[in-house]
Amino acid sequence: MWQYVNLCLVAFAVTFFLIPAIKPIACFVGLVDKPGGRKKHDGLIPLTGGISIFAGMLVSVLFAVEQTEFIRVLIVGGAMMVAVGAFDDRYDISARFRLVAQLLIAILFTYGLGVKVNSVGDLFGFGVVELGYFANVFTIVSVIALINALNMLDGIDGLVGTLSGISFLGLAMLLHRVGDFELAAACLCLCFSIFAFLIYNLFGSPGRKGFGKVFMGDAGSMFLGLMLAVLLVRSSQYQHGGGNAINPVGVLWFVLLPITDMATTIGRRIRRGRSPLAPDRTHIHHIILRAGFT
Repeated sequence: MWQYVNLCLVAFAVTFFLIPAIKPIACFVGLVDKPGGRKKHDGLIPLTGGISIFAGMLVSVLFAVEQTEFIRVLIVGGAMMVAVGAFDDRYDISARFRLVAQLLIAILFTYGLGVKVNSVGDLFGFGVVELGYFANVFTIVSVIALINALNMLDGIDGLVGTLSGISFLGLAMLLHRVGDFELAAACLCLCFSIFAFLIYNLFGSPGRKGFGKVFMGDAGSMFLGLMLAVLLVRSSQYQHGGGNAINPVGVLWFVLLPITDMATTIGRRIRRGRSPLAPDRTHIHHIILRAGFT
């Protein structure tokens, strides 16, 4: 228990103190979000939340989590995703480039580490559905889908951070229950790094020096989407000391909102003759805002 407490404190502290520390660097290199168009915020907001969340998770995992092959690849894949996201935040790269990068990272986990969805469980009520030869392709598509689902959902303060934080906290509890303490610790590291970010994201003020607002950017949303996808596959497909941490069908409860939002938004764009990847203000949070809620 105390090991978990120390991990959480380290993850929280690293992210909390790193966010204001790297703000000048973000402003110097132009890693900031500017208002205009679909973006309704005030002032220049640093896009360093995702980098700080990753750093908090990295330091705490290296500090006290056993460096298994899975943990090492998790860190490397996460670093690659953060790098691609930060590059996109700064230079606004094309959707095709992002998809290729996501594909390569998904392949790293699926073929390089063997993390794949072999079964979706009793999804239709007629018995367990095994994927067989389609397991690798299904896994790659699922990982890419969840990365982009969280990226598309990141449209208002606190939304992706809160949803992913709750998911990682729930996964940590389930993994601890079946005796997978290393992955439970990794989930807690992510969870408390996110909580530190949320303090600045929800309560920080634009332009304020000591306690300024910060966004996670594509680096954060895509990184969290990748971590959530890989950890859900690992938790639902592989036996631990007490069995699977979660039933494959139960994974839907962790991803239903972002996946539903992505599917309905893309559907609306296609019906209107627009590109499914073209940005707009038709996500669920935009609809709620137009309905008069804050």
